[in-house]
Amino acid sequence: MSFQDKYKEYKERQEAKKYFRSNNDQFLNSTQWSKVIGLGLLTAIASGVVLGIVIHSLHITSSLFYIICALVVAGAVTKISQIHSSQMAILSVILTVICYVVGEMTMIYLPLHEAGMGMQFISLLDIFTLSVRSLFVGDLFTTVVAVIGLFIAYASAK
Repeated sequence: MSFQDKYKEYKERQEAKKYFRSNNDQFLNSTQWSKVIGLGLLTAIASGVVLGIVIHSLHITSSLFYIICALVVAGAVTKISQIHSSQMAILSVILTVICYVVGEMTMIYLPLHEAGMGMQFISLLDIFTLSVRSLFVGDLFTTVVAVIGLFIAYASAK
């Protein structure tokens, strides 16, 4: 076999492997799943903190911010796993919800911190329940945009 034949065979194997990995979500083992979940969670938390800081600083709630966060989280999950599948899409939706809740928690905490109250007057659990309540029950526009962002996260990771 010549070098070109070996190279062509190598490229065909790589292409077959890429096709298999993109169409088989069971390919990930437990260490890869933990890596995807861990790094995806870090991305979701970081995106949520940035979302909260930006919305608090600008004093506006823009639908664009929620959609960008959904795309960032879904993009990170698919980039880390290198797989587009329904399982990655569900994981992206879960992590996007975490991102939104962390963003709401940041928006609740920042005014308290600016007023000099800090965490001695309110617990983390109280901030969590307030953020979930304000995300899904508070403003109808925010709820609709958050749900649209979840659909976008699902679609971009599938």
